[in-house]
Amino acid sequence: MIDKLKNWGCNVDEALERFVDDKELYITCFNMFLVDPSFVSLEQALNAQDVKAAFEACHTLKGVAGNLSAGPLYQSICDLTEKLRAGSMENTQQDLEKILQLKDYALKLLS
Repeated sequence: MIDKLKNWGCNVDEALERFVDDKELYITCFNMFLVDPSFVSLEQALNAQDVKAAFEACHTLKGVAGNLSAGPLYQSICDLTEKLRAGSMENTQQDLEKILQLKDYALKLLS
């Protein structure tokens, strides 16, 4: 699983430094992240056009994804976070779809 994440673009070596090289804990936390309720909160806030709530949910996901060095998923979350920080809702549904597709792909990698 570690190699699959590396090949996908995750900086696993960097993340494992934060996890004291505990690969099992890292994979457990990565799996927990992928089912984090903040993904649902983000989707609901975007559907409601609530930029503040969407930013808060996205920023939460950004922090966890960053700690996990979650590669392309982290980058997509960062991009949306900055858009929401600026108060823009332009193309956020497309951004969300990309994030959810990347999340689903990561779930498949880890299953």
